[in-house]
Amino acid sequence: MKLTSPKIANRANTMRKLLKPLIFLTGLAVMTGPVQSQSNLPDLGDYSATVLSASEEQKLGREFMRQIRQQLRFIDDQELITYLNRLGSMLVSNSDQPGRTFTFYLVEDNALNAFAVPGGHITVHTGLITNTLHEAELASVIAHEIAHVTQSHIARMIAQNKRTNIPAMAALIAAILLGGQAGTAAIMGTQAALVERQLQYSRSFEEEADAIGIQTLASAGYDPRAMPDFFGRLQQYSRSQESNAPEFLRTHPLTYSRIAESVARADQYPRIENPDETQFQLMKAKIRALYSGSDPARVAQGFAVGLKENTYENLYAERYGYALALMADGQYQAARELMSELISQDPERLSYSIALANIETADGRPGDAAKAYQRIRANHPDNLVLDLYFINALIESEQYAEAKKILKSHLLSRRGDPRLHKLLARAEGESGNHLAAHQELAEFYYFNGNSAEALRQLGLAKKYTGDSFYAQSSVSARIEEIQQELRIRGEKIP
Repeated sequence: MKLTSPKIANRANTMRKLLKPLIFLTGLAVMTGPVQSQSNLPDLGDYSATVLSASEEQKLGREFMRQIRQQLRFIDDQELITYLNRLGSMLVSNSDQPGRTFTFYLVEDNALNAFAVPGGHITVHTGLITNTLHEAELASVIAHEIAHVTQSHIARMIAQNKRTNIPAMAALIAAILLGGQAGTAAIMGTQAALVERQLQYSRSFEEEADAIGIQTLASAGYDPRAMPDFFGRLQQYSRSQESNAPEFLRTHPLTYSRIAESVARADQYPRIENPDETQFQLMKAKIRALYSGSDPARVAQGFAVGLKENTYENLYAERYGYALALMADGQYQAARELMSELISQDPERLSYSIALANIETADGRPGDAAKAYQRIRANHPDNLVLDLYFINALIESEQYAEAKKILKSHLLSRRGDPRLHKLLARAEGESGNHLAAHQELAEFYYFNGNSAEALRQLGLAKKYTGDSFYAQSSVSARIEEIQQELRIRGEKIP
């Protein structure tokens, strides 16, 4: 099983991606505790007195995500993000707190890692997805992370030091969850002794997350044995390849007793056949093709060798990944032919049609891509992911009016979706409407939890209001609205 990949910062202009050389400690192995043995939990004092309030958790989560966005390379691939959020939302709906709000993020990093922070923010590294054999294994890790949030594990760990302000708390979380340069910097900026003391709580919280995660898996229709199976495979790999083992296994090892307990819990449930995994395999191949951090030519060659030697997990996913790798390497005609073959074999598979249209965009033919998306939309009405790709093709082909029309239509029912605000900002800016561009960028940052940057964008928007009283009033009112929210939350106004 391959758990590491070379970090080569050499990517075709088409992708414009660079692998950020950061290795992180996992959130998987940071916090735990057995559900059946509450007496084994460390004494944290009265639960109601130590847990942060809901508003404090939300504030802490927003601050953490604001800080971490400066250190991690978040993937802005609509299809991958939608897949991850659909899987995560389905698991949340089957968790012990089905009504809780969660957001799932994907980071381009080959390290096998996933972590959760207060406020329902769960981040998954691409290395985790590429190293899971089945969707149930990926689901088991996400279910585990959901349990960390619903049980307020991190909040309970840091709430003892509530005198610390929110930015310092966010840095403390980074010190606990992140290794490498990011973790070192966070520790330097906060209380190193407190970090060391908090880590001793990890075993009991981790076991608790295992137990609740297994229950979530079973409720969601996945075989709960996927969790101990995945843990056992990692432990075996760690013993045989210790120097290349995931960082969290060296820092917080998976013990035999923990795996045995998870096996015993899973055996309490009937066996469940894995659901259809086609989309999981396709998304896994897409990550390998476009987000591995390796040279596109080498990636394409790797797919070619796998197909020739029959070393793939799924034939159709391997061919799909090969076509995407050819696209990234600039071999557009070969990519187009291979993707067309896949469509002829499975014309209803939306991922194939999206990929074929994306090849046209990458080949400098966004107008043809827009026409292709227009045809596909006839069979997939009101599909947001498809429309996001369509809108991008419209903007690339300078069809700004049509792009803005579709975006504003979606925003009527989806105001607050950062992706829509970001695309509308781009359409407005490239069509020359700088006032609207900065206003939409402000909304993008605001709904991503970065109020400071939102206010900065609104300040820039003011420069383009001219003599328009309406425009001046609109921008000023939005500035006051955001500032008032910050006052209510007790946050500093930039």
